[in-house]
Amino acid sequence: MHMKINSLIKKTGSLLKKVERLVYRRNNAPDIDLLIPGDNYLKLRSRYYSYKNLLLKNNELLDTLSAVDEEIETKTITLPSLKSYLSRIFDTSFSFIQSLNDMSDNRYVHLFDVLERIKTKTEAELQEEYEEPVRDWVLPVEKITARNTRDTGAKAGNLGEIRNMLKMPAPRGFSVTVWAYREFMSFNNLNQRIEALLAPLSMNDPDGIDLASGKIQELIMRSRVPNLIEEQILREADRIGKDSRYSVRSSAVGEDGRISFAGQFKSVLNVDRGSLIDAYKQVLASKYGRRALFYRLAKKVKDKDMPMAVFVLEMVNSRAAGVLYTLNPSSPDKDETIISSVWGQGQYAVSGTISPDMFILDRKNRGEIVSKIIPSKDMKMIMDPSGGIKEVSVPVELREVPSVSDHEIAMLYDFSCLIEKHFETPQDIEWAIDERGQIWILQTRPLHIKRVISRSDSVAMYEKRVLLSEGETASRGVASGPAYLVDRFEQLSNFPEGAVLVARSSSNEYVKVMQSAAALVIETGSKTSHLATVAREFNKPMIINVKNVREIIDGGEVVTVDANAGRIYRGRSDSQAFVKHEPEASDEYFLIEKIVKKAMKNITPLNLTTINEADISLQDFQTVHDIIRYVHEISVKEMFRIGELTEGEGSTQLLMSELVPMYFYVIDLDGGIVDEAKFLRKIRPEHIVSIPFNALWRGMTHEGVRWSGAVDIDVGGLASVMARSFVRTGVTEKGGKVYVIITDQYVNLSVKLAYHFSIIDAFCGESYINNYINFRFQGGGAAAEGRSRRAMFIKEIMEAYNFRVEVKGDLVIADLKGASRKETEEKLDILGRLMGCSRQLDMAISSIDAKDWYVKAFLEGNYSFTHE
Repeated sequence: MHMKINSLIKKTGSLLKKVERLVYRRNNAPDIDLLIPGDNYLKLRSRYYSYKNLLLKNNELLDTLSAVDEEIETKTITLPSLKSYLSRIFDTSFSFIQSLNDMSDNRYVHLFDVLERIKTKTEAELQEEYEEPVRDWVLPVEKITARNTRDTGAKAGNLGEIRNMLKMPAPRGFSVTVWAYREFMSFNNLNQRIEALLAPLSMNDPDGIDLASGKIQELIMRSRVPNLIEEQILREADRIGKDSRYSVRSSAVGEDGRISFAGQFKSVLNVDRGSLIDAYKQVLASKYGRRALFYRLAKKVKDKDMPMAVFVLEMVNSRAAGVLYTLNPSSPDKDETIISSVWGQGQYAVSGTISPDMFILDRKNRGEIVSKIIPSKDMKMIMDPSGGIKEVSVPVELREVPSVSDHEIAMLYDFSCLIEKHFETPQDIEWAIDERGQIWILQTRPLHIKRVISRSDSVAMYEKRVLLSEGETASRGVASGPAYLVDRFEQLSNFPEGAVLVARSSSNEYVKVMQSAAALVIETGSKTSHLATVAREFNKPMIINVKNVREIIDGGEVVTVDANAGRIYRGRSDSQAFVKHEPEASDEYFLIEKIVKKAMKNITPLNLTTINEADISLQDFQTVHDIIRYVHEISVKEMFRIGELTEGEGSTQLLMSELVPMYFYVIDLDGGIVDEAKFLRKIRPEHIVSIPFNALWRGMTHEGVRWSGAVDIDVGGLASVMARSFVRTGVTEKGGKVYVIITDQYVNLSVKLAYHFSIIDAFCGESYINNYINFRFQGGGAAAEGRSRRAMFIKEIMEAYNFRVEVKGDLVIADLKGASRKETEEKLDILGRLMGCSRQLDMAISSIDAKDWYVKAFLEGNYSFTHE
């Protein structure tokens, strides 16, 4: 026992010695002692951590907005994913607002009420537009609309929409829903057995697929449909008519959508009442047919993501049938509708067994028939009285005759226009005409068209005109216009309609001209930025992260921005020259598009393009994006004031440099000083690892920048200073204090230098969105005119480096936002040089001409302002 205690004492002593060496190891300096933070240190640290959390939440929110925008743009969003996104957005926004209140003594708690108002409105609108799914096992077509797609599949949902919303002729029938399928699988304990058979399958093992397919289909066919489901199926059939015949077709969730599964599942035709249950099981089993399994493996569709509903429709004893494409899929730019038709049932219209009649209609001329192709049709499919369908010969006199009349074609065309307008996308429609001449719509689904436009003639010309080809897409599209190079935000007031905005970094100021801009090109940026989000909202092409664009493109030069490919071309585009990819919609998208758009109106639009706390009321916040923009802006202002807490605070003292003869009092909140120097009262510049501070320090100690000694001073200015007892020969001990708060990526620096002061607040890391520089400068020893001319000197230099600058008398307020880490460091370096060079220029700049000379000298690197 004693040995263990002695061992513990030794280990403890060893640890204390290590800490002692860490704290006191400093070149045998005699005045080293421990740093004891003052009362405000924990408050400062807490505020910074709240700010850091706020930045994380800001990025998370913008990433989520970008993700939901991407799914809307590609038309792949579903209602569950929309609800998930909205839940994430509101939850994160709450934490976002909480972080702001944590760092500001709860001065912004009213924003919680704003968020709750927007959330309540969004949820109410979703509830109004969307009803929770029914749990019926069998649902008559009279009760089916697009809202039931998750229960009935798109095939039934679309036809229910046509029958009940558009009031078009569609057969009677019913859906055996997804809930019935799940009950069937659970009742027969099939889920785990099927999962075990599917798990090892691979595209490279066709024999394994064949074997699994056979076993699964046999399992399903040998299983029993639960009594209650069977009773509901037969009851619906009796309601339609005991002697009716039916087509029993697949209507899986996911079928006829982004991935069509066309021809992969079984349809059982001309089924009587007594065979309905067996036909139902055949369709369920076809989900695991060999071709269907290959297709699913190729498309990486999981079994659980595709529950099988079955659609039972009364058979149409058709005289003629076929398919209608509302837009010619092979030549979509010709604006044509295509109708194919055969005698009898419609299977031969799509199977390729015989050549169908083909009719081409001109959509620009109200469906005028511009072409007819009438091949010989020797055979047709008809309903077999004993069940199923059979092939018979077409009477000789009808073989060369069109299977549909011009009048019937016109009616089909009119129907197709209404259907396409309702679903807001080109449609693939199956139809039939019975012996009485009645047209029936049997099915409609989105027509998958990749709008690839021929580039043969013009592409070569445009390839020769490529100016830039490595941009990153922030918002898709193609647009042309004269390039408008933005150096200062004041230029936006003259932004011409239809111009292409070209800038170095992303800024919310550009939202003001979003409506007028043809496109945006930003040298550095992020697709999750506020600006990118608004560009997508306005459907404006936007390219980001293009190097040296302002050196390559001249102002006023007409360019074409192809944001789809991340390219910029010289000259105005011919729309025929570019490849346009029409997004393939998911099966649910077109049915929920209205819901998505309505919900996102409360989320994405940005109304608060300018933040002025005094003029903003709670009603000005209309969207979550408004909250994000406001909180981010206000948080930066809160951090700008963090320096107010440093007065009297215990801090590390940075040993004075001969080049910068001021006292630096440094407070490290998180990782701004190397570990071995954290406990020391006095440190050297090399102990600091703060990215933005080191960038400033490089500028402050740049060769040629003088912080002491005389500058050429105007005599009038000197007289004014002497009257105020100003010491001209340099920075005095009393007048040269710098209070610094740092972390690894943050700096707040307050300089009190004789008669003027300046504050720099900056964040500099890898994220474009978080990076910023705020700068404030005021005061001086000279008269008002001299101080004002120095302010203008600072303004013009900072504008030359793309800062946004405002001057009020001798007060300079400037900021830079959204730049890359490299550019932010470069600007901080320049700012460090400017602080040293401008220290006594209020006395030296005697006129506007003198101001212009000093500006020119600085921009040329003449930081000592030596005359030739």
